[in-house]
Amino acid sequence: MPDLSVRVLLFDVLRRELGASELDAAVPAGATAGDLLDRLAEAHAPVARHRPVIRLAVNRRYVPAETALDDGDEVALITPVSGG
Repeated sequence: MPDLSVRVLLFDVLRRELGASELDAAVPAGATAGDLLDRLAEAHAPVARHRPVIRLAVNRRYVPAETALDDGDEVALITPVSGG
């Protein structure tokens, strides 16, 4: 099966540490948001470091890691924001 192409949006600490606000990624057909997160964690140390606290959103909706991805989806990696 062909790969799916997804757009990954980065916020806050991931944006700063990776030096980008978005990435393009390819995952196999049938992949989930969690599969994508696993691949990104393997490829990028900051994602691996923050993986336990990253929330996922697909097409602007928070989703569980088991959510299947479709070609062209927009996946946001959202980390907690500290403030005060």
